[in-house]
Order: sequence, then structure tokens, then C-alpha cells
Amino acid sequence: MKEKFVLLITFLIFGLNTSFAQKSKTIEKLEFENYELKVIFFDPYENLVSENPEFKNLDSLKQGEIWNKYLLNNVIYDFQLIQKKKIVKHYILRGNSSKDIYPKDLTRNNVYLLDIVNHKKNTNFYRLSDYSKMIDKTIDKFSFYGTLFENMELLKDNDGKLGKNLFGRFRLKIPYSTIQNNVMTLIGFDLFGEIETEWIANNTEEFKNSFFDYQEKIDQYFKIERIKKIYVRTYDQNGEIQNEYPRLNTDEDIKSYVGKMNRIGDVVSLPFFKSTDKVILIEKDSLGSKYKVEITNNKPIEKYLENIVVLKNSKGEIENITATLLIHGSSIDRGDYVERENYIAYFKTFKDLILPYKILFSPLTDEKFEKPRIEIELDYLFHRK
Repeated sequence: MKEKFVLLITFLIFGLNTSFAQKSKTIEKLEFENYELKVIFFDPYENLVSENPEFKNLDSLKQGEIWNKYLLNNVIYDFQLIQKKKIVKHYILRGNSSKDIYPKDLTRNNVYLLDIVNHKKNTNFYRLSDYSKMIDKTIDKFSFYGTLFENMELLKDNDGKLGKNLFGRFRLKIPYSTIQNNVMTLIGFDLFGEIETEWIANNTEEFKNSFFDYQEKIDQYFKIERIKKIYVRTYDQNGEIQNEYPRLNTDEDIKSYVGKMNRIGDVVSLPFFKSTDKVILIEKDSLGSKYKVEITNNKPIEKYLENIVVLKNSKGEIENITATLLIHGSSIDRGDYVERENYIAYFKTFKDLILPYKILFSPLTDEKFEKPRIEIELDYLFHRK
């Protein structure tokens, strides 16, 4: 009976809350260049309790579950950009509903997004459902974490403390100055420069293709670090290595590249295919199957790879992906040009994932990759949720 009651409370909070007037307060007004900035804070605790007073009567663990869900599904701050006394744009900080909040590893709780939205009259910018179709960009790169906010009425006597025991456990408090610095930096880039592509959130749901099962299985991990040993080689007339230039690169999280493959290295290290990309069987025997991939509206792949072929073993596991690599360049003599090389990525099992462990680039004349111009060795560090 108690579980049904909790479910009812949750439904009321997240299903019917549009009928409540949100509680908000202005916490700051700033002036810079030809703009003003008005910062509105939607106190999550005040709004949650206002929308359903029964929240206070739940046990602390149930409160914690509902609090976490509320943070991930609601707007917290609205930085309103004003020019000539008119609101022109909103920078809206909200929870990321695709994330999880971790009870023990508090530093993982960087679970916030910033929506950049042009202003429109008669729009409730507290409700994502009201403004979602108006979003210009969403930013998902922030350096702060926590599940309480300095501006909360509940924390007015909490000055100088890192956080507070609330809803079943200790929770970190995010200082307003930290949020302000992060958001103001992005506002500056948006108005006077350019926001880095890697900071912009993409729709990762487009990159779900069950044929390439690694694209779905990586979601079971909090993050996957990647270590790349790269060897660039030249050969003498006898086919022996003449020069070798090694270097070491690391990627903090391969999951962050889903939908954000902007460079050739991003694409070749782990190609991400869309659900619209078609896989066609071209050959099959007792040892495995060979498929060609037809790309549809997948710009990163289309820019850097063509003639893509996937080889799977008899267990249906990817053994390798081969393709023609497109290398884009520009010079005074040639203008913009494209050169082509052979590409192959070999896969094997890491933990419970099948991922590339070796990648080779070779001239088109070297079809067997006997003298690869570039060799990349890959290894991974897995961080579970």
C-alpha cells in the first residue's frame, strides 16, 4: 500500500505539475556591454513541496528518490538576456533526465544541461515541454556537481558548509558563483565568439544501431577512457621501416563522442552509425558473414569513410571494419582536395564489449596492409555506473 502511495505522489509531482504556479526569485541583475542579465532561481525544494505537500511525510529514502528525479526533470535557473529593456534570449540550466544521480560517488553528479533559447512571448520557460521546440543549442559540458543549490531557502543557514544531510544522505551544495562563472563563460562565447562543438549536446538516440552492438552496450558504463598508441611510419625501397614517429593520446570518455565525431580521428577510432544506416549481407559461410553499410544522413561517416564493409564471425561478433579513408586537405596549388587510403579496424573483447584494438591506414596499393602508414593500438579503462 505504501509503495502505491509513493507512486501516486511521484505521478502527481511529475505528471500533473503543470497546473501549479512555479515559485521563483530574482537573485542577481548584471550589466555588461549593451546587455543586462537577470538571473531567476526556481527553488527545487520550494516548488516540489508546493506542488505536493505530502512529500514531507515520506521516509527519507523515498524523499531521496523523488528529489533526484525532480532535479533531473526540471529547470533550476533561467539567465535572461535583456537588450533595450526586452528579453531576447534565455540560458536555462536544468537537469539531464538521461543521467543518474549517484549516492556514493558525489563527484559523478554533474547532471545538468544548459538550453540556449530565443525569447518568445507567452512561453513558460520553466517547463521544458513549453520551450523544447525553440531550443537553439543545448550544452552538456559543465565542471560542477552536486544535488543542492546555495540559493535554496532550505540552505539559508548553511553558509560555509560543503553540503547537508538531506533525503537519506549527505548531498553536496553547488555554490552560485560556480554556476554563474560556468554560465557566464558560455554566454560570452555565444555572444562574442563561438561555442565549441564538443560542448554541444547531440541526440544520441539517433546513434542506436543494434547491428553495431557496442553503440548500445557502452551505456552500461559511467564512462570509458581510451588510450591510443599511434605510430606514423615511412618505409625504404625494400619495404623496411625507415622512420617511426610514436605518440600517446588519451580520450577521457568515448561515450562523449556519440554524435560528435567532428575530426577524422574521432570517426576512425570508433565509428558510430545511425539507425538509418542500412546493413546489407553480401557474403556468408560457416566462418562468418560479410556486410556492406549504406550510409544515410550520417555526415561524419560520409565525410571520412566510404565503401564500408563489416566482417562478423560465426557468433555474430564484429571482427573488423574495412573502408576507404577520405583524407581532406587544402593547399594553394591544389585548393581543397581529398586523398584516399585503405582503412581497417580490428575488434576484440574488452570486458563484455567488443571494441577496436588495432587500426591501420595504408596506401590504396597496399590492400593487405603490409606497410601501414599509420598504426593505432587501443586500450580502455572502464568505469561502471
